[in-house]
Amino acid sequence: MSEPVTPNGPARRRARMQTWGLIGIALALYGVLRFVFGPLPQDPSYHILADTRRCGPIPRAGDVLTNLSILAAGVAGLLLRSRMHVEREERAAYAMLVGGMLLTALGSAYYHWAPGDARLVWDRLPMTLVLAALLTFLLTDRIDPVFATVALWPVAALGAASVLWWAWTRWQGADDLRLYLVVRIGTGVAIACLLLLRRGRHSGAPWLWAALALDIAMTVAERLDNEIYSATGMFVSGHNVKHVLAGVLLGCTLAWLLLREPSSPSGNMPQLS
Repeated sequence: MSEPVTPNGPARRRARMQTWGLIGIALALYGVLRFVFGPLPQDPSYHILADTRRCGPIPRAGDVLTNLSILAAGVAGLLLRSRMHVEREERAAYAMLVGGMLLTALGSAYYHWAPGDARLVWDRLPMTLVLAALLTFLLTDRIDPVFATVALWPVAALGAASVLWWAWTRWQGADDLRLYLVVRIGTGVAIACLLLLRRGRHSGAPWLWAALALDIAMTVAERLDNEIYSATGMFVSGHNVKHVLAGVLLGCTLAWLLLREPSSPSGNMPQLS
């Protein structure tokens, strides 16, 4: 049983130290990578995507319209808000999760309309909010409920700062993507470790494992953008698939929050009102 959550209780102080410890590790890793290898610029070929088909007034329609999958997940999260099994302390994380989904769909569509570094900022920025919310939910479920109120904003701030740092270094002519990659990959590794090494306070872990598998599948699909486009007779590209899988991944996360139950019989969990 976790210690009571008090404004300055030992559990809260410990969680705060652990949260800032994780952030310190991420920043230290970035510093080492930058010192040893120098800045890592955004590859210009990243914006060269396989599906360039136009649909009426919509350029690159495949990559733009498949963001409807992510938008659908965000709308579902909004409509099902009152049915979600989210604790009072997790409400801010849930709001950030759903808001991040909606903004990611819009930001990604905006980027794919005319791909380029300037627009990519608005694709990546809301994704960091989704990642921060997901990590906060896992820390809360697998470590201690106090993380719901301690970890969310520092982790979200680090994610947003990593994107803004890349944008600023690009503007300064010293394009450096390393901090963003440390945060993005580090968050995924942290979530995987929490799933592997810690038992959750709630049921429904298969939904989280499915989400993790989908994240890996998204990476593969993105890497095989042209190959999938050719293999399907230019019907669907790897990047199209990535967007659809992202929507399914977010749907799995929502399903976990909707269907989960406390692991212990005594855990009464209020729903969002």
